[in-house]
Amino acid sequence: MSTLTYEHQQAIRMIRDSAIAVFPPRGSAARVRELRFRSPGHDPAIYREMCALGWSALRLSEEAGGSGLGVAELVAIGEALGAALAPEPILATAAIAPLFTGSVLAQVLKGQLLVAPAWAETANALDTVPTTSFAKGRVNGVKRFVSAGGAQAFLVEAREGLALVRRDDPGVAVIEHFTQDGGVLAEVRLSDATGTPIEGHLDAALQELTLANAGMLLGTMERMIEITTEYLGTRRQFGQVIGTFQVLQHRMVDLRLQLDISKAVLAQSAATLDAESDAALRAMAVSQAAARLSDAAMTVAREAIQLHGAIGMTDECDVGLYARKALSLYNRFGAAAQHRSRYLRLHRAATPDAARTEAAGTAALPADYNDWPDDAFRAHVKGWVEANYPPELRHPPERLHRRDTKVWYDRLSAHGWLAPGWSPEHGGMGLTPAKQVIMQDVFARHGCGRFSDHGVNQLGPLIINYGTPAQKAFFLPKIITGEHIWCQGYSEPNAGSDLASLRTEAVLDGDQWVINGQKIWTTLATDANWIYLLVRTDKAAKKQAGISFLLVPMDTPGITVRPILTLGMHPEFCEVYFDDVRVPRDSLVGEVNQGWQMAKALLGFERLFVGSPPQSANTLAQLDTLARELGVHDDPLFAQRYGQLLLDLRDHEALYEIYVDKVRRGEDLGPDVSLLKIHQTELYKRITQAAIDVSGEYAALRQCPPGDTSVTPAAMWLQSLVTTIYGGTSEIQRNILSKHVLHLPEAK
Repeated sequence: MSTLTYEHQQAIRMIRDSAIAVFPPRGSAARVRELRFRSPGHDPAIYREMCALGWSALRLSEEAGGSGLGVAELVAIGEALGAALAPEPILATAAIAPLFTGSVLAQVLKGQLLVAPAWAETANALDTVPTTSFAKGRVNGVKRFVSAGGAQAFLVEAREGLALVRRDDPGVAVIEHFTQDGGVLAEVRLSDATGTPIEGHLDAALQELTLANAGMLLGTMERMIEITTEYLGTRRQFGQVIGTFQVLQHRMVDLRLQLDISKAVLAQSAATLDAESDAALRAMAVSQAAARLSDAAMTVAREAIQLHGAIGMTDECDVGLYARKALSLYNRFGAAAQHRSRYLRLHRAATPDAARTEAAGTAALPADYNDWPDDAFRAHVKGWVEANYPPELRHPPERLHRRDTKVWYDRLSAHGWLAPGWSPEHGGMGLTPAKQVIMQDVFARHGCGRFSDHGVNQLGPLIINYGTPAQKAFFLPKIITGEHIWCQGYSEPNAGSDLASLRTEAVLDGDQWVINGQKIWTTLATDANWIYLLVRTDKAAKKQAGISFLLVPMDTPGITVRPILTLGMHPEFCEVYFDDVRVPRDSLVGEVNQGWQMAKALLGFERLFVGSPPQSANTLAQLDTLARELGVHDDPLFAQRYGQLLLDLRDHEALYEIYVDKVRRGEDLGPDVSLLKIHQTELYKRITQAAIDVSGEYAALRQCPPGDTSVTPAAMWLQSLVTTIYGGTSEIQRNILSKHVLHLPEAK
């Protein structure tokens, strides 16, 4: 898939915003109610004004007198029209205008001749071959679901090519039907109607119109969410503004997630149509956007009505106008299920991307990996991993212990690849965040198990940023060599998601800190010889303000470790007890009582990492393997479910790219990055659920017989359960988003 540059994105936003600015008085609910359920269903004068603004010539080249803009700009106009509920058919005009020439083109561009494209002959007509005939200048057939309100002519798709048919021809009969939003769709019956041949095909125009239609759906979604947010901030029940109710806040966060994914997918698909000539890639981009936007708009419409309560079911409530518009647009260019089916068919027929499967030559590339093209860097990392990662450790069903991953750790260390984000002066690669993301992606897709990475990913960056010169000199080299293996002492029995409530205490006694308390859910503490701790050093301060950060050897007297078996019967978690544990004063990192700010500084990139696609991508590949081994790969029900999961993953990748692009530009990641963590971990759960659903009795086995399947679905499913818990539960993430992103009211 292609992506837009940041500068192009900004330009498109300006086009969208300028289009939205045209409509405030004319896009009012009153105008919609006045125009609906009567032909032509729109205001011809406003349509001509849109043509005068140049929107009809948007897709026409500059040489032909048009704007020479792309599909992305057409989609931006569609988004503005959807937000304004503007029924004028300017998008169809813009999409088909490049097919015309001469006086017909001049009339179309000025709004003097409104032409409606006519292609569908039955419901659910995606990818069907027309039966309408065009021979000897005569057109015969029936076209359905034509946006014919006010149309003076039809651009008819026939077996033999395109024909322009005038509405007032004696051989044309038009039967109009009103849509749910008050517009007009018609059945056009053609009986020896006179047709003028038009060079070209409707395929490209229909693809563009499908994305423009998705743009309108996006606009309706935005307005439904805005209207609902405003309503939740004013409607009172049980003595409270209902926007303070946590259950409603969480539902609004889920709607925001639908919106953000839809924006990302639609932008990526439009960029692909502007950049790609490959027919399969174009069709896949269109189907991905159509499926995502259709489903998301329906979800938002249902939830918006529900959150309004009874008033949402009345015509006087404006949110209903948008719900009806979404319903009218929903299947306009093919049902979501059809698009998912087409995407899966094309995906399975596609050949792998050579840039991702073949190692690239490196002799002519710069010494600094950051200066390499992304595809070359990906291929280089992939080749090295395939040659060096122990094959018996691929796709481990559980978190591996130090004894299992030491060989891999040592190979990375020897090659200088252990700490991609550290600067070279500290033993790292000095990779940009964008290159780090590529490296993580390759590792995960290859099925590399996590090594003991707390020192590399968490403690190392913190010491680099906040440690003393002596701490850097002592600790960082020992992380690189593997002499020090670290575990994280954050969570406590009553301070998990509410980490700031921790009670483990450190009191300064002369030149020593005395630590008492308990940590829990400490991953692989039995493998570690050091632990980094958040401890309370000031009971009188506000709970976030009185926390400090300490480094403690695990063999210090007074430390007791008790392993905890997980649901998978694996001793991954531990309880760690501290009973008058004494460590030197210089075990403190940073300033006293500043530990919370230091730990929080790592959260944005951590949530980007946890929300990255490879975990779900790797598991979806294992699901595909499992289905083949069990003989259900081509079963229609499995294919339907797999296609949904595949597109959910592709949609997540589009959303993820938005945040990676921010990192590339050096921008800070805001609290909205939690959307990634929510969506990825919940997608991962859905994939593993599909695995146990198709595996039958194998789902009950602790380890599947190697000769039967290469995947143990139960292990995948059990492993997925923790992902929506660690790093802040999905519920806590939704709380953060409702407060800091949606700005919903707080209970008083």
